Amino acid sequence: MRRYRIFEPPGVSGRTEGALLLRDGFRFWALVLPSLWLLRHGLFGWALATFAAQALAGAAGTPLGALLGLSIGLLAALEGPSLRARRLRRRGWREADAVWARDRRDAELLYFAGAAADAPDAPWAEAVRPPAGPAPSPLRPGPSLFDLRSA
Repeated sequence: MRRYRIFEPPGVSGRTEGALLLRDGFRFWALVLPSLWLLRHGLFGWALATFAAQALAGAAGTPLGALLGLSIGLLAALEGPSLRARRLRRRGWREADAVWARDRRDAELLYFAGAAADAPDAPWAEAVRPPAGPAPSPLRPGPSLFDLRSA
């Protein structure tokens, strides 16, 4: 199952055909070609910074440079969808919902059927309440296992 974040365009309320479903998670092509992946998704500043960092890492010509280049790709693969979401929010798009689905088609079905907004909260999302009554004192007076005075 994959998580899809649903963004609605600015000035639109409710479910619309113009909604954008953004899959959250690792992106293989961002790992392999981070600068091109970032350019394809309109993240021009990040693409330029990534290209410059990879060029500097490649110019080093050492195994450390190769490792740095790979880590830049890994960072783009893991954080690329979050950068896209941030760009959409800056442009006025509203994050309407998030759904868990097998693929994009199922995510669209869940969103347009209204299951995403009408689903009950997950049981682990509820606040944990402390038990009623006074808290037990960690230091109780009385005999204990290691109390040598009572022997």
